[in-house]
Amino acid sequence: MRSVWDLRDAIRTTRTESDHMTSRLRSLEERLVLLETRIVVTLASSQPPRSPSAIHEAARDSDILDRQREPSAGEPSPGDVPAGIPVTRPPYARPQTTGKTPTRSAHAFGGAAELRFGQRGLLIIGIIITILAVGYFLKYSFDRNWVGPAGRVALAYLGGLVMFTVGDTMRRRRFDLFGLYLIGGSMAVFYFAGYAGYHFYGLFHQPVAFGLMVVVTACACAFALAYNTKWLAVLGIVGGFLTPIVLSTNVDNQVALMSYMAILNGGILTIAGFKQWRLLNQLGATFTWLLFSAWFVRHYADGKFWPTTLFLNLFFLIYACAPFAFYLMRRRAGSVVGFAITIPNAFVAFGYSYVTIKSAHGLESVGIATVAYAALFFAMACYLRRINRDNLDAFVLMIAKGLLFLIVTVPIVFSEHWITVFWAIQAAVLIWASLRLNHTALRTAAVVALMLVQGKLVLADYPTIFDFRFPAMEFARGFEEMIVERWSTVGMTLGAAFLAARMFQAAGFGSVSGRDNFSALFYGAFAVNLFIILNFELGAYFHEAMPGARFAAISVLWSLFAAALIIIGFARNNAWIRRVSIALFAVTVVKVFVRDMANVETPYRILSFLVVGLLLVGASYLYHRFAARILAGTNDTAE
Repeated sequence: MRSVWDLRDAIRTTRTESDHMTSRLRSLEERLVLLETRIVVTLASSQPPRSPSAIHEAARDSDILDRQREPSAGEPSPGDVPAGIPVTRPPYARPQTTGKTPTRSAHAFGGAAELRFGQRGLLIIGIIITILAVGYFLKYSFDRNWVGPAGRVALAYLGGLVMFTVGDTMRRRRFDLFGLYLIGGSMAVFYFAGYAGYHFYGLFHQPVAFGLMVVVTACACAFALAYNTKWLAVLGIVGGFLTPIVLSTNVDNQVALMSYMAILNGGILTIAGFKQWRLLNQLGATFTWLLFSAWFVRHYADGKFWPTTLFLNLFFLIYACAPFAFYLMRRRAGSVVGFAITIPNAFVAFGYSYVTIKSAHGLESVGIATVAYAALFFAMACYLRRINRDNLDAFVLMIAKGLLFLIVTVPIVFSEHWITVFWAIQAAVLIWASLRLNHTALRTAAVVALMLVQGKLVLADYPTIFDFRFPAMEFARGFEEMIVERWSTVGMTLGAAFLAARMFQAAGFGSVSGRDNFSALFYGAFAVNLFIILNFELGAYFHEAMPGARFAAISVLWSLFAAALIIIGFARNNAWIRRVSIALFAVTVVKVFVRDMANVETPYRILSFLVVGLLLVGASYLYHRFAARILAGTNDTAE
């Protein structure tokens, strides 16, 4: 007896697998026949007219004639062409001409495009209108009190059941597309009925209502995965999101609405673990944030901070993980697609977090959210890097977003000069990461970030944070005020530029010309900022200590700086550095004769002239001493 049962189970299993395979083969056959039909129509419309015998010969060679005609009657065979697929017969006779050759676009619209619109476009529009009709019927009957609440919800469930039954019947009769779209519409109707029964009529308790919605969501996900059709899931999810919009009464019920949205998004996340359907994720995120925004504008208050924060971050986490759910669940490598959705998702979520946290707990508390977001993206980046080292774009995107939230955290948590310090460190780390990963976009962003930090130090920090006054060349609160903070900020910022130049040089970005010579760019930024800041500091010091010697001291500084540049230019045999030093010497000489002679006291004027003169003599000696090296470098360049 046991053997008989095992044999029966084996037969049932084999029959199920055979039915599934038969369904797949039928679907493939439908697509092949439709493709063959389109090819015949296209060839007939684009090629010049041929004789009937030539057309018969071509049809027979391609095996299209046998598929499209019965051997005896010449009509389409029901066994060869599935029901519901229109069959266009090959033009066995010479087509009638009207003097004009039809264009390719006209034939395309008249054939494949028209068929596609008729089968899908009209069906989708009809289903959407039907769903809206059901929703408006519920609302209208509510306003007119035609049918009791239980009757209204029962009618809605009955309508959804009818749509599902018809759709499943059409699918079994080989009208797969038509049937699956009806099934998707039935899921949306079930959402309507469940939401109305709980939110408006109070027929269900909350656990029962959520249980029904979970069942509908699970069914929509299961059918979409079983039939491997994205549009079934799209119809079900879109219908679910339209439910609270159509049935809205402008009465706030935050927990019910957002719990309902969480169930829908949970279904999308479940599907994302099995299928990489980007459209589904994009539609879900769009509808989620639109509904959340509509509720937030109308009903949010500080007293609703905690439930709002809970649901807000739940939605953020769902769409932060959805593009990677396929790999997070299956733990296998592959090309992650659709991860760009995480960028607007993160910015929208952070925007609402910023507004709610600042309003309820102050600006400093926003830093908690930014650090948490950064930690999440860093964790996701590490996981993606571990399971798939080839998928560099997704990894870099997560790293960049984590760093972005850290950059935002700095001005929220810290203040004044510490913002520049931390931004300089983060930019240097970003450059190191871009060079290790050899990622062009990340490298460009890092270069821009560090250059902005260099400009911020001179243009923003000195005049606003350290109260430096120009052109008076003095600190409003005195030279020694904030001297430690000032010099530490300068050291970290210039150090980041110098370190970046060394890293680019080691990575091979210092020996190329043009826009890719990042090493020279940051060496130049380091030198220019150092020169400007030394002028600020020296001018402010002498303004307090020895006002009469201030201009002479600046002239000496310029000469020493020019001398240092010319030494570096000879040491590296770099003509550009030597030419910059000569230009600075020339400007210094002009300053000495024009400005210092009129404004500097005699002892300091003598010292200024002496130092500048000796440095110029030393520079001339270097040009004599290393003349051969300069000529050798010129010849190499010419060659």
